[in-house]
Amino acid sequence: MAYVDSAPLAVVTKQTGGAASEREGEIFRLAMRELASGVALVTTGRGAHRTGCTATSLCSLSLDPPSLIVCMALTSSTLPSIRANRTFGVNILAGTDAELADRFAGRTGVKGAARFAEGDWTTLVTGAPLLRDALACIDCNVEEVLDRHTHALLIGRVAAVRRGGAAPALVHWRGQFAQFD
Repeated sequence: MAYVDSAPLAVVTKQTGGAASEREGEIFRLAMRELASGVALVTTGRGAHRTGCTATSLCSLSLDPPSLIVCMALTSSTLPSIRANRTFGVNILAGTDAELADRFAGRTGVKGAARFAEGDWTTLVTGAPLLRDALACIDCNVEEVLDRHTHALLIGRVAAVRRGGAAPALVHWRGQFAQFD
């Protein structure tokens, strides 16, 4: 991998081959943090077996059939449940939902079904938990899971969509949540 790391008044260029070193990985992480993205909760399960995580790496895949992609770390505690349940919900968060995003990101220490103690939850077609006041909820069946490097790409076939209000969105930029106005 070739990269240019810039510091004040200095530019360093380095050419490497093979696996990325820890420093190269950190430089790549910092570069990707310059891309602002929406924030969603990815949820699955029922009752005491509900679980979920915060996701900032997702996008639509196709309109016909309606489908989307979510990238999730292979180490995520939510991923095994999605693999087993074969369903998941995508809950696109409003700017006022930063605390909920932190909770599902694991920053508060709350895990598993306890993460659902906050918020008003419902279901649509698949039974995946969906946040009633999310900007949009997308209910999905797992079409395929592709493991690549440190992450899994979840391809979800959309079973149902529910649109919410017109509030400003929550965004993630440079490792922080902010409201998009």
